[in-house]
Amino acid sequence: MTYLSTVGNDVKSRGRVIVAGAGMVGLCSALSLRRAGFEVGVRELAPGIRETGAALGVWQHTITELERLGLGSRLSEIRAEPSFQGFRDPSGALIDVSDMPPGRTVLRQRLSALLVSAVGEENIRTGMGVVNYAEDESGIAVHYANGDYERADLLVGADGLNSRVRTKLIPGSESHYYEDGHHVWRAVLPFDGDLGDGYLTIGRERTRGAVTRLADGSCFWVLAQLGLTGEVAGDPKQEALARVANLYDGDSEFLLRKVIMATPQDSVIYSQVAVVPEIPRWKDGRVVLAGDAAHAMSPHIGSGASLGIEDAHVLGDRLMHNDISSALDSYEADRIARYKLVREHAKAMALAETPADYMERFSRFVNWLNDTAA
Repeated sequence: MTYLSTVGNDVKSRGRVIVAGAGMVGLCSALSLRRAGFEVGVRELAPGIRETGAALGVWQHTITELERLGLGSRLSEIRAEPSFQGFRDPSGALIDVSDMPPGRTVLRQRLSALLVSAVGEENIRTGMGVVNYAEDESGIAVHYANGDYERADLLVGADGLNSRVRTKLIPGSESHYYEDGHHVWRAVLPFDGDLGDGYLTIGRERTRGAVTRLADGSCFWVLAQLGLTGEVAGDPKQEALARVANLYDGDSEFLLRKVIMATPQDSVIYSQVAVVPEIPRWKDGRVVLAGDAAHAMSPHIGSGASLGIEDAHVLGDRLMHNDISSALDSYEADRIARYKLVREHAKAMALAETPADYMERFSRFVNWLNDTAA
């Protein structure tokens, strides 16, 4: 067993923090905690940093949070493009959502690269998955799967859906597939053909889909179906194509089908959405959770990354103005209250009976998210 004596740069600080997980929330947490005066090291289970997924939808409050982390002058690097410009039902008719705030679409890899650069590769170590931790009077010892361990003043579990930090903190809190069934297929590919207006279609059988052009000229398509319980075991490309008909009636053009047909077989990403059960606490002693490790929930909200980045900001803000114990108490109270309301919005969206009902409730949620961000 090897003891690692440092977690970051040798600078004067208010203490040392280890962040478990080098996804977007972990990296944003590192930046937020650094701004609060802490020395921060990020530890990642995977052998390298690789964002899964294709593109990411973000709202204005996410852009604001990134600016607060000191990234305002560099946001042009992620080339955030306007997201879906409007919404249609299967007949092609527009769904009136005039109060829907504008969203943005970014490539996950581009945002991840920006965050890695801002944190500094020298402050990130990969191949170091947290398997255990132990507190004592002077701090916390964090143990890794490779046998190494190191000490810090605080451990932040931002290690995602299958968080080892969470299951140690709260035994029995393992993630599980969304009970109503939610499956997603998506890809990014070069495509020179017409992509239409980029509107998102809310179709039959609780199916949604869209295709849009990204800043680099490539296109991003996504197709999702809710209410489909059990695993979908077929070829991902063929499974996506089988659901395209749910999105179109009559003379509506099947643009999405054309783009999926042009997608290389191995470029289609499929996932069955999983969630984290509602947990009674987010912290204990010198350990605290953030992002999907604490609240991966209903796919109806479509804002998991935005909310996780908000967690990072709130945690850093509380630690900037308080000692660790008081800061974590305040952070936990704020987040539990916040996510109680998020769950109420998600439930309302899940119960929507028509595409128009769903979009009205989704618009209400996004406006609330932007208006009430910390």
